[in-house]
Amino acid sequence: MALTLWKSDTRTIETAYTFTTVAIGPAMIALPKLVAFGGAALAAALLLVMIRRTDLGRAIRACAKERQGARLVGIDVEHVFAMSFGIGLACLGAAACFLLPAYYVNPFVGNGFVLIAFTVVVLGGMGSFAGALLGGLLIGVVESIGGLVLGESLGQMGIFLLFIAVLLFRPQGLFGARA
Repeated sequence: MALTLWKSDTRTIETAYTFTTVAIGPAMIALPKLVAFGGAALAAALLLVMIRRTDLGRAIRACAKERQGARLVGIDVEHVFAMSFGIGLACLGAAACFLLPAYYVNPFVGNGFVLIAFTVVVLGGMGSFAGALLGGLLIGVVESIGGLVLGESLGQMGIFLLFIAVLLFRPQGLFGARA
């Protein structure tokens, strides 16, 4: 239905700062990507505070750890799952808004991010918020350096080499606990 209404044409959004760059040391960084990084860092900090300091955050952690135990102490598990789904959608919407000035958009643009997102979560350690943040930063740096050294089309190869190396030496991920 969405394809019928809006077609599958590739689209972009133009902002006043789309082609602006900022010099940080010897590096020239595109302003849309810098804004996206700042917005993502702010969203991650707010999400961390919400997970650690609110009743909903405690309920989410309880349901993730032991669903039946959470139900036994009076937590409405289905409501917590619905809220978690909504929070996930809000994070997805925020990410799309942050990345829109820097990327072209078409109905299949998400396919390129799914494998990288999975790699970030597993690399950081399942269930580790700090691990996901560090894994994401590490993946970004490795992809950028790999693209610089090997060329843009082979830059993602470094991500999977790093992923394989981490899984060989630390199968639970960087911050994951042993099962």
